[in-house]
Amino acid sequence: MNAGQSANEHHFTLSERMNILSAGTKYDSCNQGAVCHAFGPDGRCIQLYKTLLTNSCAGECTYCPNRCGRESTKASLSPEEIAKITWSFYRRNAVEGLFLSSGIIGDAEKTAEKQLEVATLLRDQGFTGYIHMRMMPGTPKHLLEEIADYANKFGVNAETTNSVNYSEICPNFDYNNDVLQRLQWTRDLINKKRKEVGYGGKIIGANDTQFVVGALSEPDRDIVRTVDNFMDKYELRRPYFMSFDPVTATPLENNDPSPAWREIRLYQTSFLLKDYGLKSFDFDAVYDDSGFLSDHDPKLLIAQAHPERFPVDINSASMAELLLVPGIGPVGARRIVQSRPLLSEKELLRLGVVLSRARPYIEINGGRQLKLASFMGAGA
Repeated sequence: MNAGQSANEHHFTLSERMNILSAGTKYDSCNQGAVCHAFGPDGRCIQLYKTLLTNSCAGECTYCPNRCGRESTKASLSPEEIAKITWSFYRRNAVEGLFLSSGIIGDAEKTAEKQLEVATLLRDQGFTGYIHMRMMPGTPKHLLEEIADYANKFGVNAETTNSVNYSEICPNFDYNNDVLQRLQWTRDLINKKRKEVGYGGKIIGANDTQFVVGALSEPDRDIVRTVDNFMDKYELRRPYFMSFDPVTATPLENNDPSPAWREIRLYQTSFLLKDYGLKSFDFDAVYDDSGFLSDHDPKLLIAQAHPERFPVDINSASMAELLLVPGIGPVGARRIVQSRPLLSEKELLRLGVVLSRARPYIEINGGRQLKLASFMGAGA
């Protein structure tokens, strides 16, 4: 019997089990499918084979299709099978590594031991690809320390913003101890490992976590503030957001699904926090009365809410000021600073600036365009 296999599990082929367990990672950072996209330590988007060890779970998370007691198709893969599949994809250049999560096999300690077994097998076989582990809440510190010797990236899902909310959707665990304490341990281990050369010359990735958006009524304002706090306290690099979608035969089956655009807007706010230097209070002007974002670009809304900040002089503005301009990202801002003085829009265009968005907010060579045609991109 495979790791975590239930006594009532049907006998499936390897291919069938792969499909079941890849689909089972829906609430672990990636959408359904055997291959997911993640960000490496250098910010590059990479493809990973993603799977659960098992979708049998001792946890009772109220939103999850794999929760204990819910009737569903169960399957599992052994550590040896996962290693073999990962190698198969890797040798064909279909993936650059593995994303591994699991249902809870008895408890967090036993689950982490099985995940560690997968990573150990791969590294002992000479695997130099990327390994991203999604650990369970309550994973013991000594196992996180061992995981850090093999995985490029690992973390625990926060799911929500505070202990009261967490007790509603994840009643088996304690938010402060099982989640926040583990995020702190992960931060410390990552900082230690960053000082060493990682596998294949790669440095270990940053701390990460995930929020399930819309399972509860918590506003976006609380999520953004929590992400900002996690970035400061736990050196969170990239939060993941997963839109809630009600699952039959779960306590939240009658709740409304969260619109996909809400997930997208939260990702945009997280980029603005991490890469643009904004803080959570910068978004206070763009929430509605209940603390929710609208389906509009939050950076553009912030710019419109602060006309006193503009126009920005392209040739004298600081990096921080340039990053507030719609249509100018971190790469474009650096290029502008390195290439100044700039005398024309064509030069900005070559540097990657989206002129149709930036024109109303910038000055170049003493001029500023505010005509409707400028907003439409004429003269770009």
